[in-house]
Amino acid sequence: MNYDFSTLNDKDFEELIVDLLNAHFKLDLQSFKIGKDKGVDLRYSSIKNNNSIVVQAKHYFKSGYSQLKSSIKSTEVQNAKNLKPERYIFVTSMELSNTQKDEIKHLFKPYIQTSNDVVGREDLNRYLRGNKQIVKNHFKLWFSSTEIISNILNNAIEGRTKSYLSSVKSKVPLYVLTKNFDQGNIILEREKILLITGLPGVGKTTLAEILLFEKGRNDYQIYFIRTIKEAEDVISPDEDTKQVFYFDDFLGEVYYEIIAGSQKESEIAQFVDRIKHTPNKYLILSTRTIILEQAKNKSEKIKNSRIESGKYELCLNDYTKLNKAKILYNHLYFRDLKAELSKGIIQNEFYKKIILHKNYNPRLIEFITDKNKVNLFSKEEYLKFVLDSLEKPEEIWRHSFSNQTNYFDKCLLITMFTFQGSIEESAFNNSFNLRVEFEKNSNNQIITSNIFKSSIRNLMNGFILATITDVDKKIQSFKFINPSLMDYLFLYLNGNNEELKAIVSSAKYIEQIGIFNPEKGKLTLNKELQIIIKDKIDKDQLDTLDEYKQYTITGLKMEVLVKYCTAIDIDDILLHLLKQVNLKQTWWIRRNIYYVLTNLSNLTNSIEYIKDNFFILIKPLLLQIDDRKMLLEMPSLFKKFGKNYSKFATTDTGHLLVSHCISSIVIIEEKELFSSYKDSILDSSDADFHIYDSLNDFERELFDILLPNSNFVIEREYNEESISNLIEINNKNLEESMKRENSTQKYFDEFNHRQELENILIEDMFNSFNN
Repeated sequence: MNYDFSTLNDKDFEELIVDLLNAHFKLDLQSFKIGKDKGVDLRYSSIKNNNSIVVQAKHYFKSGYSQLKSSIKSTEVQNAKNLKPERYIFVTSMELSNTQKDEIKHLFKPYIQTSNDVVGREDLNRYLRGNKQIVKNHFKLWFSSTEIISNILNNAIEGRTKSYLSSVKSKVPLYVLTKNFDQGNIILEREKILLITGLPGVGKTTLAEILLFEKGRNDYQIYFIRTIKEAEDVISPDEDTKQVFYFDDFLGEVYYEIIAGSQKESEIAQFVDRIKHTPNKYLILSTRTIILEQAKNKSEKIKNSRIESGKYELCLNDYTKLNKAKILYNHLYFRDLKAELSKGIIQNEFYKKIILHKNYNPRLIEFITDKNKVNLFSKEEYLKFVLDSLEKPEEIWRHSFSNQTNYFDKCLLITMFTFQGSIEESAFNNSFNLRVEFEKNSNNQIITSNIFKSSIRNLMNGFILATITDVDKKIQSFKFINPSLMDYLFLYLNGNNEELKAIVSSAKYIEQIGIFNPEKGKLTLNKELQIIIKDKIDKDQLDTLDEYKQYTITGLKMEVLVKYCTAIDIDDILLHLLKQVNLKQTWWIRRNIYYVLTNLSNLTNSIEYIKDNFFILIKPLLLQIDDRKMLLEMPSLFKKFGKNYSKFATTDTGHLLVSHCISSIVIIEEKELFSSYKDSILDSSDADFHIYDSLNDFERELFDILLPNSNFVIEREYNEESISNLIEINNKNLEESMKRENSTQKYFDEFNHRQELENILIEDMFNSFNN
């Protein structure tokens, strides 16, 4: 295994050299405090000479031999003469030929006694092959091996994941190992599920990506997924196949579908259950804390699922001051800021204003050290930009958006924003073309050819990222480079009526209207915009990305009208759509119909039509109902449209339908409770406590509200034998879980610094920058 040490900064490299030379030469070298080393990184002191052995370590992975040689001549030789060591060892991460080693030995004559004391990259790799424990102790060293990285990329089975991991590779040098890595690894090994939560910008995605690399290094196939369906399609039934799945911002992608009552939450819970009970399968999820809390409040299934359970969650909070300093240092070291800007951070201890700021987070550090955004600044402009970004982190994209994009680049970013997630190229191109047409017709903008591809090129990697979704068909999708850009665009668009009008007028897909969802409460539609939406629906100018749109489009249009066009008259067009509903295919739009029925008001013709056809609409809805909330609200729905629920429930048809609904919902509830809590059942009392006490209460509630004068036995899905078998399996799994946890490699050596020592370490670190 060979390493090029490119993932290590100069301080990491010196720490590695201490361990490696002590082990290889059987020495007891002392590491000096970081700073102006005067030619000494490490030394061994004897009774006769404090500088008996001196080691100088030069991490020159970015530079050529001529630059190294120049540094030696100008500085290091004189330092060696001043120190007068009995033995001088010169170490560099650069590859050295025998001729170059002899030349360096000659420059340091008489202090370097043999060319063996000129240690280059090839020597370091030879030493490492004989010291496996040192390799294990230096975590980031793993990722400077081309063989390991190639192996990880080869374990990315499909093109999108391989493309994603290639982009992640560049982030590894910036990573700072903290206790979060070990804690995340322990949870993942113990539970097989890891949910990483935290505030925006705190480093959730970065931690997940490093954990993925760790799994890839251990021969796990890696899958970067956008939907649970994608994961279900590729999970192997072979228990020996090692797989790890990563779903970034998993609730952000499906949150509004979940609260609308889709099956997404059940899909997630079921896949989690499958991972939990299949050997060699792991799942990493990440989400913003606020999204998780909102989803728990809106969704019983998420609230009660094992996904929400604290034992699977690692919440990233604040970093220590030293960790913050190391993150900043790595970004300054690896991101190629022009020297004037880096020095501005170092001079007068400006870095302390950054690491001590209340709004510090890793995302901000990534932003303020992006050379594409800041290298045109003067030092004074840059330092002001840094402080402004810290003071108002929600506006960190303002300068780039305003000054580094042209007119149509902005239009493309806003079009992309309307999809609230990743979007495939064809749909993106189609929607952008409508925006371009709007700009041509309404704002007299001059249109050039290939404007979509041109803007994509302009924005790539600075604002947006492309991911291959199908290598064979050359299909790719796009997403924002950072979620904070979406946060900024919400601010930019709020109250910007002209821009909001452009969005609505040029919208091609119903999904684009979702940015006005009242659940978000961020953007609102005035009457003018509501009229535009109504007209687009009336003229059949809104499509959908739903693959089953031939069944769903009518229901989606009805819900859009009722949800978004609350201040205008939509009665006639809604009535027209209601009459188009195919009662044999209501399963596809049952939730849309339910939304319309429960939220409809002051629309005389539509309400009269529903009253006249109420039982025609409600019967197929009852047959297909699979949601407890929808079922419990049925009596209120009957009352809203002037119907007598109690009378309906006593008819043969009504009683049969409602009984069927109660039985179905109770069985669904039992399965979901079982799925959520079955891993916690270690004896029979656990089954009653977690599942059946709650299920029996729920069943009584349904009968009391829906069929108060009836009572019949609903057979349980799980009998005593199945529960007994489960208890046996769970106890065995618990033993295996503890074994995995106990065998987990620990990388972070945690020790508590006194504040004074922490301050000294930080000052020494920055004082030596680019020494």
